[in-house]
Formats: sequence, C-alpha cells, structure tokens
Amino acid sequence: MLRRVVAEAAANLLASRQRSALALLGIVIGAAAVIAMLNVGAIARNETVRQFRQLGTDILTLRVDGTTGMGSFQLADVEALPREVPMVAEIAPFVIGGGSVGHEGQVGNGSHLGVTAAFARVSRLRMQGGRFISDLDRYELYAVVGHGLARQLSTPYAPLRVGSNLRIGRYVFAVIGILDPVLHSPMMPVDIDSTLFVSIPNVRRIMANPALSMAIARMRPDADADQTTAQIQRYFAPKLRDAILSVQSARQLIAGMQSQMQLFTLLLGAVGAIALALGGVGVMNIMLVSIAERRREIGVRLAIGAEPGDIRTLFLAEAVLLSVTGGVLGIFLGIAGAWGFAWLSGWEFVISPSAAPLGAGVSVAVGIFFGFYPAVMASRLDPIEALRAE
Repeated sequence: MLRRVVAEAAANLLASRQRSALALLGIVIGAAAVIAMLNVGAIARNETVRQFRQLGTDILTLRVDGTTGMGSFQLADVEALPREVPMVAEIAPFVIGGGSVGHEGQVGNGSHLGVTAAFARVSRLRMQGGRFISDLDRYELYAVVGHGLARQLSTPYAPLRVGSNLRIGRYVFAVIGILDPVLHSPMMPVDIDSTLFVSIPNVRRIMANPALSMAIARMRPDADADQTTAQIQRYFAPKLRDAILSVQSARQLIAGMQSQMQLFTLLLGAVGAIALALGGVGVMNIMLVSIAERRREIGVRLAIGAEPGDIRTLFLAEAVLLSVTGGVLGIFLGIAGAWGFAWLSGWEFVISPSAAPLGAGVSVAVGIFFGFYPAVMASRLDPIEALRAE
C-alpha cells in the first residue's frame, strides 16, 4: 500500500514537472543553506584550534600592566621562574617595539622583539636559514627576520638572506637567521611573520622606552593550568610591587573560543533554517495550487469510495517526497558550498558530523509541517462540490 502511494505521488509530481521543480528548488536551497552554514562553523572552529596547536596548548602568556621602563620584569627573576615553579618547563621574556627596517633601498615596517634564546624553543619556531639569537649574542648587532618581513625587504636583484645587513635607526644589524612561515597565534601579541628579533640588551639601541613586561612560558605535560597560574602569581607578587600581573593560558582561550564558535554556528544554522522555512512555504503554496487544479480528481476519488485519510496520505506523500529529494540534493550542494568556502579562505575542509543529518531531517520535518495543511484541506473537500469544479 505504501509503495503504491509513493509511486502515485511520484507520478503526480512528474506530471507537473515545472511546478514540482520550483517547490523542490526552495527545499534544496534551504537544506543546502543549513548544511553549508553548520559546516562553515565547524571549519572556522577547526581553524581556530589548529592555530593554537601550532604554538601549543601548554602555553602561558604573562603580561605586566601599570609600570614602564625596563623594570617591569627583572630578567633574572623571570629566568629563575622554572626553578621556583616546577610546573613551568621553560620561560621566554621579551620586549615589544616596532618601526621601520631598511635593506638595499627597501623599507619594511613590522614589530621588533627583544628576546632570549629560549623564545624560539618556547614558541616552536623553525628556521628557514641560519640560526636564532643565542645567549652568546647579547651585545652583538645580530638580527633574525620573520618570513613575511624578509619578503617585504627583498627585491629580485637583492633578496634578503643570511648575512645581509639591515639598517635600524643609526645601527646596522647583520641577519643571522630567517624564520619559516608561521601562522598567527592568538597567544602572541605580534605577528611572528612580520617581526624582527634582536637580543634583549640590544633593544635600547632601537627602542626609545623599552619595557620588559611580557613573557611566554611552556608548562610541563602533567601541569594544571590553573594551579600553575596561581603559583606564578604568588612568585611574582612580592617582586612587582604595585604592578598587575595577568596570566592567560591557551587552554582557557580555546575553551572560550570554542564556546563562542558554537554560538556562531547556531546563529549560522538559524539563518539557514529561515531559508528552509521559506522553502517550506513554497511547498505549501505549490500544494495548494495543485489541490485547486485537481479538485475534480479528488471528487472522483471520494465518490468511488476513497476515504479522506487516503486523500490526506496521498498529498502528504507528495510533500514528503519533495522534501526528501530536496534534502538529499541539499546535502551535496551544502557540502560543496562549504568546501568552496574552505578553498577560498585557504582553511582545512572538515565536515560537521551533525550537519547532513540535521539538514536532511529538518527539510523532511518542514515538508511534513507545511504539507500537512494542504493535505488536510484536500481530504475535507465535499465530493459533490469537487465534481462540479471546472
């Protein structure tokens, strides 16, 4: 019986191809919008986590507020932290500045960081060529250049390379290393790719008022972020006087960003659901027009013994068939749209496991919801009045 009803519903839809195609188009677009939006949210969430993983989820960022000058942190106090707080494996203090850099007539702008040798290890930086600043380079005019800044300073006839000279203010620094490309991490206050690195003692030569007010630390694998933060606060409390030390962990940022991204995904899904609801309204309108055109057919069916439930089932089957077909086509279109977004943005493509079932399920629910009213209307037609219809 169910097979006959489905076959007849399919035949009725094929008989009015143009009208069915218009109703199907609304469902396809609505289902595709829901699936694409949910997948885009999953892609964005995956990209955020991937950026954190490059630097590591065991990173802590320390920032001192409320003081100026080199006395914000004492370098010896910072470097002694791993000995006093065993949960900290390594720490790298740094001084932030910025300005222009010159090379062979090219001028580039970017951040300047005064660092120690530990910075490359804590940040997991890789060298494209040369080496990073070492503890033996304290007063040497040596610099390491980020990949993006190196490209900015290069020309076809004078590429920046290890051994090139850079002019920074009144000083000439020798390039001893160029970094591999690095994704920007929310844990870092600067874009590593556009940064110039020098030793901390040399920052006075290129910065007017240097302040040693930041550091990044890497925790041991078994360390708890909250306990480590509390111990760091206790260690620095008597050393910073009136300054305020804020400690931010990568795990806290990931948890907060994932919560925000889930809300963002829900909002995107709601936008897609609106499009799907509009497609459902289109299905209802098409079904109402179909009933108006098939009043005589309905009257004949009722006159020869068809029950109102049979008429209701037939029209409801047509609505469900439209919705199921639209949902299946919407799955492929939605996944293709999400893949296009990932390709254009250069992000890794991932499929949300809930997107396809949710999109298809909602499209079927919409079809049943908006197809039920026309089906009930058709089943309640008076056979005599229906037979008189022209």
